[in-house]
Amino acid sequence: MNRLTSKVAIITGGASGLGLAYAKLFVAEGAKVVLADVNEKVGQREATNLGKNAAFYLLDVTSESNWEDAFQFATAHFGQVNVLVNNAGIANLPAEVENFTVAMWNKVLAINLTGTMLGIKYAIQNMKVTGGSIVNVASAIGQTGFPLASAYSASKAAITKLTKTAALEVTAKNYPININSAHPGWVDTGIIPEELKENILKNIPVKKMGTPEDVAYLVLYLASDEAKYATGSQFVIDGGFLAQ
Repeated sequence: MNRLTSKVAIITGGASGLGLAYAKLFVAEGAKVVLADVNEKVGQREATNLGKNAAFYLLDVTSESNWEDAFQFATAHFGQVNVLVNNAGIANLPAEVENFTVAMWNKVLAINLTGTMLGIKYAIQNMKVTGGSIVNVASAIGQTGFPLASAYSASKAAITKLTKTAALEVTAKNYPININSAHPGWVDTGIIPEELKENILKNIPVKKMGTPEDVAYLVLYLASDEAKYATGSQFVIDGGFLAQ
Protein backbone atom coordinates (compact mmCIF):
# COMPACT_ATOMS: atom_id res chain seq x y z
CA MET A 1 0.00 0.00 0.00
CA ASN A 2 0.93 3.67 -0.44
CA ARG A 3 3.32 3.00 -3.31
CA LEU A 4 2.13 6.21 -4.99
CA THR A 5 1.75 8.48 -1.98
CA SER A 6 2.33 12.13 -3.02
CA LYS A 7 1.94 11.27 -6.71
CA VAL A 8 -0.44 13.15 -9.02
CA ALA A 9 -1.34 11.20 -12.15
CA ILE A 10 -3.17 11.83 -15.40
CA ILE A 11 -4.55 8.66 -16.98
CA THR A 12 -5.94 8.96 -20.51
CA GLY A 13 -8.78 6.67 -21.42
CA GLY A 14 -9.36 6.52 -17.69
CA ALA A 15 -13.15 6.28 -17.71
CA SER A 16 -13.35 2.56 -18.47
CA GLY A 17 -11.49 -0.66 -19.23
CA LEU A 18 -7.78 -0.79 -18.50
CA GLY A 19 -7.58 2.92 -17.79
CA LEU A 20 -10.17 2.68 -15.04
CA ALA A 21 -8.35 -0.33 -13.55
CA TYR A 22 -5.17 1.76 -13.37
CA ALA A 23 -7.06 4.65 -11.78
CA LYS A 24 -8.63 2.47 -9.08
CA LEU A 25 -5.28 0.92 -8.15
CA PHE A 26 -3.49 4.28 -8.20
CA VAL A 27 -6.01 5.82 -5.81
CA ALA A 28 -5.79 2.77 -3.55
CA GLU A 29 -2.01 3.22 -3.50
CA GLY A 30 -2.21 6.86 -2.42
CA ALA A 31 -2.19 8.82 -5.67
CA LYS A 32 -4.43 11.66 -6.74
CA VAL A 33 -5.72 10.86 -10.21
CA VAL A 34 -7.27 12.72 -13.13
CA LEU A 35 -9.36 10.45 -15.34
CA ALA A 36 -8.96 12.02 -18.77
CA ASP A 37 -11.38 10.75 -21.40
CA VAL A 38 -13.84 11.72 -24.13
CA ASN A 39 -16.64 9.83 -22.34
CA GLU A 40 -17.76 12.61 -20.01
CA LYS A 41 -20.81 10.98 -18.45
CA VAL A 42 -19.06 7.74 -17.52
CA GLY A 43 -15.85 9.52 -16.55
CA GLN A 44 -17.60 11.90 -14.18
CA ARG A 45 -19.42 8.99 -12.56
CA GLU A 46 -16.29 6.92 -12.06
CA ALA A 47 -14.33 9.86 -10.68
CA THR A 48 -17.10 10.48 -8.18
CA ASN A 49 -17.08 6.81 -7.21
CA LEU A 50 -13.34 6.99 -6.55
CA GLY A 51 -13.78 9.86 -4.12
CA LYS A 52 -11.93 13.05 -3.30
CA ASN A 53 -8.62 11.87 -4.74
CA ALA A 54 -10.01 11.57 -8.26
CA ALA A 55 -11.33 14.07 -10.79
CA PHE A 56 -12.50 13.89 -14.38
CA TYR A 57 -11.23 15.96 -17.29
CA LEU A 58 -12.76 15.90 -20.77
CA LEU A 59 -9.74 15.27 -22.98
CA ASP A 60 -9.43 14.77 -26.72
CA VAL A 61 -5.90 13.38 -26.94
CA THR A 62 -5.53 14.58 -30.53
CA SER A 63 -5.95 18.24 -29.48
CA GLU A 64 -2.74 19.99 -28.51
CA SER A 65 -4.48 22.86 -26.72
CA ASN A 66 -6.61 20.34 -24.83
CA TRP A 67 -3.43 18.73 -23.49
CA GLU A 68 -2.15 22.05 -22.19
CA ASP A 69 -5.44 22.61 -20.40
CA ALA A 70 -5.42 19.08 -18.96
CA PHE A 71 -2.13 19.67 -17.16
CA GLN A 72 -3.33 23.02 -15.90
CA PHE A 73 -6.53 21.37 -14.62
CA ALA A 74 -4.64 18.60 -12.83
CA THR A 75 -2.18 21.02 -11.26
CA ALA A 76 -4.95 23.31 -10.07
CA HIS A 77 -6.86 20.42 -8.48
CA PHE A 78 -4.10 18.29 -7.01
CA GLY A 79 -0.69 19.94 -7.46
CA GLN A 80 2.35 19.14 -9.57
CA VAL A 81 1.74 16.27 -12.00
CA ASN A 82 4.43 13.60 -11.82
CA VAL A 83 2.81 10.62 -13.56
CA LEU A 84 1.25 10.35 -17.01
CA VAL A 85 -0.24 7.12 -18.31
CA ASN A 86 -0.86 7.37 -22.05
CA ASN A 87 -3.55 4.72 -22.27
CA ALA A 88 -6.21 6.12 -24.63
CA GLY A 89 -6.51 4.13 -27.82
CA ILE A 90 -8.85 2.52 -30.31
CA ALA A 91 -8.74 -0.52 -32.56
CA ASN A 92 -9.43 -0.37 -36.28
CA LEU A 93 -12.37 -2.08 -37.91
CA PRO A 94 -11.13 -5.44 -39.27
CA ALA A 95 -9.82 -4.93 -42.79
CA GLU A 96 -7.01 -6.19 -44.98
CA VAL A 97 -4.43 -3.63 -46.04
CA GLU A 98 -5.58 -3.75 -49.67
CA ASN A 99 -9.03 -2.58 -48.55
CA PHE A 100 -8.03 -0.28 -45.73
CA THR A 101 -9.42 3.24 -45.89
CA VAL A 102 -7.22 6.27 -45.32
CA ALA A 103 -9.92 7.74 -43.08
CA MET A 104 -9.76 4.77 -40.69
CA TRP A 105 -5.96 4.70 -40.81
CA ASN A 106 -5.73 8.40 -39.94
CA LYS A 107 -8.25 8.11 -37.11
CA VAL A 108 -6.42 5.25 -35.40
CA LEU A 109 -3.00 6.83 -35.81
CA ALA A 110 -4.26 10.20 -34.57
CA ILE A 111 -5.63 8.79 -31.32
CA ASN A 112 -3.14 6.02 -30.61
CA LEU A 113 0.11 7.58 -31.80
CA THR A 114 -0.31 11.35 -32.12
CA GLY A 115 -2.22 11.38 -28.83
CA THR A 116 0.65 9.57 -27.14
CA MET A 117 3.22 11.94 -28.64
CA LEU A 118 1.32 14.98 -27.41
CA GLY A 119 1.01 13.48 -23.96
CA ILE A 120 4.76 12.85 -23.82
CA LYS A 121 5.46 16.37 -25.06
CA TYR A 122 3.44 18.13 -22.40
CA ALA A 123 4.44 15.73 -19.66
CA ILE A 124 8.12 16.47 -20.35
CA GLN A 125 7.46 20.19 -20.30
CA ASN A 126 5.66 19.88 -16.96
CA MET A 127 8.03 17.40 -15.32
CA LYS A 128 11.50 18.35 -16.53
CA VAL A 129 12.36 20.20 -13.34
CA THR A 130 10.33 18.34 -10.72
CA GLY A 131 10.63 14.84 -12.23
CA GLY A 132 8.17 12.09 -12.96
CA SER A 133 7.20 8.96 -14.86
CA ILE A 134 5.56 8.51 -18.24
CA VAL A 135 4.00 5.14 -19.05
CA ASN A 136 2.92 4.56 -22.64
CA VAL A 137 0.51 1.67 -23.10
CA ALA A 138 1.44 -0.16 -26.29
CA SER A 139 0.50 -3.79 -27.01
CA ALA A 140 2.00 -7.21 -27.54
CA ILE A 141 0.35 -6.99 -30.97
CA GLY A 142 2.77 -4.19 -31.81
CA GLN A 143 5.62 -6.70 -31.62
CA THR A 144 4.23 -9.04 -34.26
CA GLY A 145 2.07 -9.04 -37.34
CA PHE A 146 -1.67 -9.31 -36.82
CA PRO A 147 -4.01 -9.77 -39.78
CA LEU A 148 -6.84 -7.25 -40.24
CA ALA A 149 -5.35 -4.84 -37.69
CA SER A 150 -2.74 -2.91 -39.66
CA ALA A 151 -3.45 0.54 -38.21
CA TYR A 152 -3.70 -0.69 -34.64
CA SER A 153 -0.56 -2.83 -34.80
CA ALA A 154 1.39 -0.11 -36.63
CA SER A 155 0.41 2.51 -34.05
CA LYS A 156 1.41 0.29 -31.14
CA ALA A 157 4.72 -0.63 -32.77
CA ALA A 158 5.45 3.06 -33.28
CA ILE A 159 4.70 3.82 -29.63
CA THR A 160 7.55 1.48 -28.70
CA LYS A 161 10.10 3.46 -30.71
CA LEU A 162 8.63 6.79 -29.67
CA THR A 163 9.06 5.74 -26.05
CA LYS A 164 12.72 4.85 -26.55
CA THR A 165 13.45 8.06 -28.45
CA ALA A 166 11.82 10.28 -25.84
CA ALA A 167 13.62 8.44 -23.04
CA LEU A 168 16.99 9.03 -24.70
CA GLU A 169 16.19 12.70 -25.22
CA VAL A 170 15.28 13.39 -21.61
CA THR A 171 18.27 11.49 -20.23
CA ALA A 172 20.56 13.48 -22.55
CA LYS A 173 19.25 16.64 -20.90
CA ASN A 174 19.41 15.16 -17.41
CA TYR A 175 15.70 15.61 -16.89
CA PRO A 176 14.59 13.43 -13.93
CA ILE A 177 11.92 11.63 -15.97
CA ASN A 178 11.67 7.93 -16.78
CA ILE A 179 9.67 6.86 -19.84
CA ASN A 180 8.67 3.25 -20.47
CA SER A 181 6.10 1.26 -22.41
CA ALA A 182 3.74 -1.45 -21.17
CA HIS A 183 2.74 -4.18 -23.62
CA PRO A 184 -0.38 -6.11 -22.60
CA GLY A 185 -1.44 -9.20 -24.47
CA TRP A 186 -5.01 -10.44 -24.55
CA VAL A 187 -6.91 -8.95 -21.63
CA ASP A 188 -10.51 -9.75 -20.76
CA THR A 189 -12.15 -6.34 -20.35
CA GLY A 190 -15.63 -7.73 -20.92
CA ILE A 191 -15.93 -6.71 -24.57
CA ILE A 192 -14.49 -9.79 -26.31
CA PRO A 193 -17.29 -12.06 -27.59
CA GLU A 194 -17.37 -15.47 -25.93
CA GLU A 195 -17.23 -17.22 -29.30
CA LEU A 196 -13.80 -15.67 -29.96
CA LYS A 197 -12.24 -16.53 -26.64
CA GLU A 198 -11.66 -20.21 -27.48
CA ASN A 199 -9.47 -19.29 -30.46
CA ILE A 200 -7.69 -16.61 -28.47
CA LEU A 201 -6.82 -19.04 -25.66
CA LYS A 202 -5.18 -21.39 -28.16
CA ASN A 203 -2.50 -18.72 -28.70
CA ILE A 204 -1.80 -18.01 -25.03
CA PRO A 205 0.63 -20.47 -23.41
CA VAL A 206 -0.84 -20.00 -19.91
CA LYS A 207 -4.30 -20.82 -21.36
CA LYS A 208 -6.08 -17.87 -19.82
CA MET A 209 -6.56 -14.21 -20.63
CA GLY A 210 -5.17 -11.49 -18.43
CA THR A 211 -7.30 -9.31 -16.22
CA PRO A 212 -7.23 -5.50 -16.11
CA GLU A 213 -5.77 -5.81 -12.61
CA ASP A 214 -2.86 -7.89 -13.94
CA VAL A 215 -1.85 -5.04 -16.22
CA ALA A 216 -2.62 -2.40 -13.59
CA TYR A 217 0.04 -3.80 -11.26
CA LEU A 218 2.65 -3.50 -14.00
CA VAL A 219 1.65 0.10 -14.72
CA LEU A 220 1.69 0.80 -10.97
CA TYR A 221 5.30 -0.39 -10.80
CA LEU A 222 6.32 1.79 -13.73
CA ALA A 223 4.63 4.83 -12.17
CA SER A 224 6.26 4.29 -8.78
CA ASP A 225 9.69 5.22 -7.47
CA GLU A 226 10.53 1.52 -7.56
CA ALA A 227 11.07 1.88 -11.32
CA LYS A 228 13.38 4.90 -11.11
CA TYR A 229 16.23 3.05 -12.86
CA ALA A 230 14.04 1.78 -15.71
CA THR A 231 13.72 3.98 -18.77
CA GLY A 232 13.34 3.46 -22.50
CA SER A 233 12.27 -0.12 -21.84
CA GLN A 234 9.48 -2.46 -22.95
CA PHE A 235 7.56 -4.35 -20.29
CA VAL A 236 5.51 -7.21 -21.70
CA ILE A 237 2.64 -8.85 -19.83
CA ASP A 238 0.98 -11.35 -22.15
CA GLY A 239 0.80 -14.85 -20.62
CA GLY A 240 3.69 -15.99 -22.81
CA PHE A 241 2.13 -14.94 -26.14
CA LEU A 242 5.35 -13.42 -27.50
CA ALA A 243 7.54 -16.19 -26.11
CA GLN A 244 6.31 -18.66 -28.73
